[in-house]
Amino acid sequence: MERIGLTPGSDIGGYRIVAPLGSGGMGAVYRAVDGGGTAVALKMLHPHVGSDAVARDRLRREVRALQKLRHPAVAAVLDAEADSTEAFIVTELVDGDDLETHVRERGPLDAQDLLDLAEGLRAALAAVHGAGVVHRDLKPSNVLVTDDGPVLIDFGIAQAAGDAPLTSDGLVIGTPGYLAPELLDGSEPTPASDFWGWAAVLAFAATGRSPFGTRPVEAVLARARAGDADLAGIGTLTATALRGALAPEPDDRTAPEDVVAALTVAATDGDVVDEDGTATTVVSAADLTETAHVAAPVLTKGAAVAAGATAVAANDGRTRAFAADDLALADEDSDVGLDDRDGTDADGWSDDDPDAWSQDDEDDPEGVDWIQDDLDASEQPGPEGSGYVRPPARRRWGTLLACGLLVGAAGALWPGVTLVVVVVVLLVVRTFGTAVESMHARRERFGVRRSDVPVTVAAGPWHLLRATVGLVPSVVVGASVLVIVTGVVWWVLQEDRWTITGSPAGLPVQGVTASLVLGGLVLLGVLVVWWGPLSRMTRLGARRALDVVAPGRLGAFVAVVVLLVVSAVLLALVQGGQEILWWPAPEPTMP
Repeated sequence: MERIGLTPGSDIGGYRIVAPLGSGGMGAVYRAVDGGGTAVALKMLHPHVGSDAVARDRLRREVRALQKLRHPAVAAVLDAEADSTEAFIVTELVDGDDLETHVRERGPLDAQDLLDLAEGLRAALAAVHGAGVVHRDLKPSNVLVTDDGPVLIDFGIAQAAGDAPLTSDGLVIGTPGYLAPELLDGSEPTPASDFWGWAAVLAFAATGRSPFGTRPVEAVLARARAGDADLAGIGTLTATALRGALAPEPDDRTAPEDVVAALTVAATDGDVVDEDGTATTVVSAADLTETAHVAAPVLTKGAAVAAGATAVAANDGRTRAFAADDLALADEDSDVGLDDRDGTDADGWSDDDPDAWSQDDEDDPEGVDWIQDDLDASEQPGPEGSGYVRPPARRRWGTLLACGLLVGAAGALWPGVTLVVVVVVLLVVRTFGTAVESMHARRERFGVRRSDVPVTVAAGPWHLLRATVGLVPSVVVGASVLVIVTGVVWWVLQEDRWTITGSPAGLPVQGVTASLVLGGLVLLGVLVVWWGPLSRMTRLGARRALDVVAPGRLGAFVAVVVLLVVSAVLLALVQGGQEILWWPAPEPTMP
């Protein structure tokens, strides 16, 4: 793998290098951390970029365009340096395999997964085009498959609409088999050319093969210009929709929404493959448009997974420069060709990172309302303009239920200590949630900035004060409910309406039954605090904190296992007759 001389531990532009991730035609990519400890991907560009005034201007144009993009399905550009020989671009790290690797390892996607991919990428491209940017190099290696849906990466040859062309006259930059035919004739890239690449990516995902073959390059380009796509082995409706979207002439192409409508029908009602393994039935664009009116696209977030399928072949994935007149292959290491992958990585953008984006286009029913939840209207979402999309806080019911079991088990042995610890933990997670949501609110106003984390940390005392004030109402209500219920239980015991086994009258309250009653009372009090007045921020903060402490499905699984094991140990102590520790409260005696 090519290196530009950065070793782990070295510092560049305020970022500390952790490990190399990959290399490409324009530079090498490293895992790095910023001043606040946040993991990022740093693309160190080749020295000629920093020493070339034209290349620096190009980099500035691209960065300005890319910083407009704020969408959970698009890897965001966070920072860049273009005014020195050490030019670099900093983006988010995204957790997931690139689509090419995913399909090679797991096989072609099934109908539902293909629909998920199509809808997710369509939403991402809509956000890209809405920011005035054309991707220009949509291909399987530039799409990451994550737990929360596809993510579009590597805008190395992106161009803002209206910018001057970034290549020399007569040259076309792109990847054979995923480059729209009109670009081969010298036309400027448009959203329509991106959606042609979108359809080609879907064809690859559905078949496991590059839709126009892999080599020789001249033959691949000729087949793309003729619309001769390889769609054998997939259903008739799916094949017809994709073939229509891959028509050579932009005006003849099936609209993306009609393709999604057809894939929705295929996923819902099934799709028939001809007996010879090909799908040749012709459905007109008008038919697909009619389908769009009767089949609402299904919006899903699941990762594209097709387990148990066989390995497949794919295009070599190289971004190349072509002469528009004769389709001649130019030097693939040209300074305008960015992706020079060796087939083992996705230009470094897809390595593991626990702080991956999560795609969710639905409003969170427990979203933040600062007036109600935090007694502070200062953090309401600001005016639209930055385009930043606040990542959702995923619900963690399994982990929370395991936490509830642990609270009950601990409360059965140490009721006073457990209540104090729970209140402290809730205060911490609420403070964390308040700080994180405040940072997201600033990003919605002004976009992502390097100062976001330091500013949030510096404002910690203010967020702690807000969290304390916001937590008081639910704690007061919870304590009141706990006192009332405890009083009722004590009255029942005094009236001899109920006897706690193992706790004779006049002696300290002890025994298995008493422990279980105490555990139930403690859990009741905590639940009231959890669902009490102004408690929404507490729950949101817990989700945000769990995303950091136990990220992803693996983290959630490990957390649940650990919590259940500890709970089982405590319940075994209860069953074994472990004495109740009442501190800091006085030890009561049975009436």
